[in-house]
Amino acid sequence: MFAQTAEAHSPQILLTPQRLRRLKLDRQRQTMRWVNFENRVKTVPDSTERGFELALYYAITTDEARGRAAIAWAKDHRCDRRQVALVLDWTNELLSEDERRTLSDESCAAGLDSSPATYRDVLFSKVARNEDLEDFVAETRRLLPEWIEVRKLSDANDLYAACEILSVVRHTEGIDLRQGAKDVFKQLPAEFLLRLKPREMEHPGWMAHSAALALVDLDPNLESSQYLQGWALEDNQTVREGPGVAYELLWADPYLPGVSYRNMDPWMYQPGREFVARADWNTDTCWIDISQAGVQEDNCPAHWRDKSAPFGRLNLVPVSGTCVDVPARNSKQALMLWRLRPGQEFTYPNGEKTPALAEADTLGLWQVPSNVEGKVCLKREARTKEATR
Repeated sequence: MFAQTAEAHSPQILLTPQRLRRLKLDRQRQTMRWVNFENRVKTVPDSTERGFELALYYAITTDEARGRAAIAWAKDHRCDRRQVALVLDWTNELLSEDERRTLSDESCAAGLDSSPATYRDVLFSKVARNEDLEDFVAETRRLLPEWIEVRKLSDANDLYAACEILSVVRHTEGIDLRQGAKDVFKQLPAEFLLRLKPREMEHPGWMAHSAALALVDLDPNLESSQYLQGWALEDNQTVREGPGVAYELLWADPYLPGVSYRNMDPWMYQPGREFVARADWNTDTCWIDISQAGVQEDNCPAHWRDKSAPFGRLNLVPVSGTCVDVPARNSKQALMLWRLRPGQEFTYPNGEKTPALAEADTLGLWQVPSNVEGKVCLKREARTKEATR
């Protein structure tokens, strides 16, 4: 189980050599993030993240007293699998064989469910005990599409846990589990921003902020990651107190590229799955989310559903009659019809004698192609059904 000697050990969980160098540089330069973290370690002994914080402090400083304190905490909280694993990995050279055996005891391991957090805890325990990960990686690769399908990754806690899994598997196994869902992860940083309700843009909560930083780290060169980085590193986003301080230090990398998220289109459409949009990037703007769960809204004016509503360069137009007049648009303007029945058929002009036929997605939405203008009308059969409803 403990194939590596203490002398040969280097951290395997989250602390890549590059990240550890940056953290030590933060300490050397006494950056605000380091000062906030050190102050928390010294003044909040009852922190719920105490094992994580003490072990991280030791990994950066090699302060043996803090390392021993981390080990003592782990002995008293052996069922906190994530933090115990971090203590095992990050204070490895301080541990006796008896302490390793004690902290590696799996007698209090909970039953395995399919949540990202549970799988993250299992992964950390396996890595800390130097176990083979082949079966775990295969099972996680199978589960990842399920997490995406049921929108697990739209929850900050699940997203953060998934990011930790992806990061550790890539570092320890050289495997990028995102390969089977490249398009999803390409857009995920932008989706994260768009799903934030207006009041959350300035005060997202420490776990959401941590998830954003960890998500950027998976691929900082993506355009959507650079928008998210631009948001996450704004001064008002910095976590200055509370349990998020250690996560802020761990993940916030000021050397990564970032651009203003205000340059990003404030809407996103995944046919049949979700349409989320905001009128602009202000904190008092109208925000909507249309999914299979229904329509959510925040800060929107009364009766907005009954008329054309602008969301950046997109107009959301309700279909309330048999036909809708579609105006000419340039390539940067977009138009979305909504309040149709799922699968409802309609016709639109396409320059031919016979109009083209299309249908709404399962959310009752249709994004109008940029070259379509003129009357978009329900099919005659659909009109009859509408009239008798």
